[in-house]
Amino acid sequence: MKKFKSWISLLLITIMMLSFSSCTQQQGDKPGEAGEGAGQEKTYADTIKWDAAYDVVVVGFGGAGAVASVAAAEKGARVLLVEKAPEGQEGGNTRYAAQIVMAPKDRDKAITYFKALRGGYDNQSDKIIETIVDGSMAVRDWLTAHGAKKIVEFPLIEYPEAPGADGISAIVIDEQEIFTGRLWQLLRKNVTDRKDSIDVWFEAPGKELIQDPGSKIVLGVKVEKDGKILNVRAQNGVVLATGGFENNETMVENYTQMPEAFSKGAHYNTGDGIVMAMKAGADLWHMSTLSGPDLNFKDPDSVTSFGYSIQYDGHANGFNKRSTIFTGSDGTRFMNEAFFPRHGHINNSGTWVSLQIPSPAYAIFDETARLAGPIYTTWSKDSSEEIAKGWIVKADTIEELAGKVGINAEGLANQVKEYNAYCKDKKDPQFNRDAENLKAISSSGPYYAMKLVPTFTNTQGGPVRNENGEVLDLDGKPIPHLYSAGELGSYYTDVYNGGGNLAECIFSGRTSGENAAKAKDGTPKTVVENTIKSDIGAEDKIELKENEYTGKGIGMGGELTVKVAMDGKKILSVEILKHNETPNVSDKAIANIPSAIVKAQSADVDIVAGATVTSRAITEAVKDALAKVK
Repeated sequence: MKKFKSWISLLLITIMMLSFSSCTQQQGDKPGEAGEGAGQEKTYADTIKWDAAYDVVVVGFGGAGAVASVAAAEKGARVLLVEKAPEGQEGGNTRYAAQIVMAPKDRDKAITYFKALRGGYDNQSDKIIETIVDGSMAVRDWLTAHGAKKIVEFPLIEYPEAPGADGISAIVIDEQEIFTGRLWQLLRKNVTDRKDSIDVWFEAPGKELIQDPGSKIVLGVKVEKDGKILNVRAQNGVVLATGGFENNETMVENYTQMPEAFSKGAHYNTGDGIVMAMKAGADLWHMSTLSGPDLNFKDPDSVTSFGYSIQYDGHANGFNKRSTIFTGSDGTRFMNEAFFPRHGHINNSGTWVSLQIPSPAYAIFDETARLAGPIYTTWSKDSSEEIAKGWIVKADTIEELAGKVGINAEGLANQVKEYNAYCKDKKDPQFNRDAENLKAISSSGPYYAMKLVPTFTNTQGGPVRNENGEVLDLDGKPIPHLYSAGELGSYYTDVYNGGGNLAECIFSGRTSGENAAKAKDGTPKTVVENTIKSDIGAEDKIELKENEYTGKGIGMGGELTVKVAMDGKKILSVEILKHNETPNVSDKAIANIPSAIVKAQSADVDIVAGATVTSRAITEAVKDALAKVK
């Protein structure tokens, strides 16, 4: 009997031990519970095969992405900055912008001003307006601390009639005129100077966020590089800074109600960050808000506009103030041609609204207007080249011209007659065009037509973010570890003041970068050996012969390197060894400036119109090389 009891006791102990072992093993196999190794917990992140790991991953190398990367690195983070564009074509809209940065002088007045611009909209809270003003006021000091020189004020108050307008101001750096790319070059340099803490991958678009399905924590990003999808861990946070959806035709049609509209710059802004954020549960705002539309001719090669606006004198030489009218397909005018809209907005009975542009729209003009100078600064003086290319249509009569481009002939003829009567009376009852700009269209041909399309600087919509840069879900709660910056879900709504987005790139990039860099409680460290090299690394070695010298300048696409051959004090040749300038835009400067320098025996030569930044980069590089001549 005693033996039987002992056997039963032994059997029960064995069963209990086996059950405890099985239970422990099963629990250890579940993500988020006890796993391999004493005291360790297995999380969803442990189920992912990571190809690289960083503290912060920033998606998009424009102004906001650059600042976010720098800000995170300055907080001690190891940063990966991924960019969809090839090297030298990064920069988003910051690259193409006027380089003017809003920097208000008076906080209270600026808050009053932005509340007035908000109008009746309630999708921009008082707290957000305060964030815009406080952030913009801090931009000057940040730029100074990061290498900006000779900061000067630039007058840019788009709505001087609004209350608080005298508290608004803007700045430019390096005492440069606008559209020089100087601000973008400075921001880019701040990234490339931090090779020890910021890796950069070009031609590497972010494809999808990696998110814990339970906690909703954003763990990293799926990045496409060299044809492969890589899982990149972001230990502390992801910053989306991919810009807007300017070059996503479907999104433009859906959100802006324009069937044929184009951007003025950023070729790679296709709304990628919006889709990524939506898949992670983000709410959206300001999707119908955009800086535009402005009228322009579409460049057939780049599928962007030739300039900021055909109504902007700095790019179009006052073409809109000549004997020119803008019409729709019915032949009737639709606006005051001589008025330059405020980022695409016109006054409609006291309210500033987006310009309504018919599709198609045309500029109709006569021989006097054609011979008054190039339509765009980069075009031929008399538009003969553009006529030969078929960009401008020519006809002997108004009716013939209408037939060639598909305009209602009777409607156009009547409109020209009516417009000429306004010119005679020096009063435009249709659209109040100024008397001094009412210039009659000739009664005899030839006549010309050029198709115009809506273009815009940028869109403002995207994932909702709060004052901390955190992306919010549909319930208004932050999605853990996810941030955004810049025009991707911009703080701006409805009416916009120039310089605001560049200021936002800086202050929102700074806020999101710093917050993303902060270590997060309860997040286990993922250790991965990063074997993928940064695309910004050591400089190429250049072999030089006797009396050859290299020099560097800064172009729109970064460093431009030249080699100058000398014979004593004589310049024998100038060769551009490396550059990442924009194709089509920079071509004439690349082709002509070196030979012009040799011919002049000086780097002080005329710039090429339309390629100012590249022209200056070449001359700066040559001067740098000449300074080394002994």
